Amino acid sequence: MIYQFYVERDSLLHSLDPRVKIIGMLIGITSLMLFNDPKVLIPLFLLILLSGRLLGRLGIGEQLRLLKPLLFIVALTVVIWPLVYKPRLTGLLLGVSFSLRLLGFGLITFQLLMTTRQRELILGFVRLGLPYELGLTLTIALRYIPTLYGIASTIMDAQRSRGLELDRGNLLERIRKTVPILIPLIVASLKTAHELSIALESRAFGASRSRTFYRDISMKGRDYLALGILLVCFASLLYLRFALGFGHVVIYR
Repeated sequence: MIYQFYVERDSLLHSLDPRVKIIGMLIGITSLMLFNDPKVLIPLFLLILLSGRLLGRLGIGEQLRLLKPLLFIVALTVVIWPLVYKPRLTGLLLGVSFSLRLLGFGLITFQLLMTTRQRELILGFVRLGLPYELGLTLTIALRYIPTLYGIASTIMDAQRSRGLELDRGNLLERIRKTVPILIPLIVASLKTAHELSIALESRAFGASRSRTFYRDISMKGRDYLALGILLVCFASLLYLRFALGFGHVVIYR
């Protein structure tokens, strides 16, 4: 079963050209990679969250709920960094920073999936110069995020109904309890991939090198304006990071 993340809304993000949103996603991810200071990453994360609310009409809780599967990795990151880096307070801050990066990556990706249809994503990648096969591959990879999320939620509910208490015990016990989740998830993923390959073959995918599109996309004035604003903001962040040295904590001396 394919789980949809796209949410039908009348918003600015929904109406933008997919190429602008794809470039915006890449700029957002790169911007998060530029900084490792929590004093910068926290406002950036909140800005991304608010942009989804104000520009995409996506509820705050609606967005944060999708980040729930990442919480275990986030907690593990926050715990490990103080153990491997000294002073421990700096290690804790670095753990928070990398966790914010991870949550930011997930939030930006989810916002793209929630405001863009799959066919528009493929067209966006193709019009940006990627071969159709690679664009389809990237889109399917993005679609696997909600697919695996839905499958994992179903498996966790099934295991809870069998008496598996996932929220109790120490860290090692919780890690051990993920095994009954991971094994069915891997099996379900392989089955879904096999079904997808059969579907592509049944539609003669790759039989012809030239492709046509029933629906096409075109840039409008608001798309160029949004792209210009994104590039100006990104240039400003680059200036802050490399010219002023702002928002960077030296890890290794």
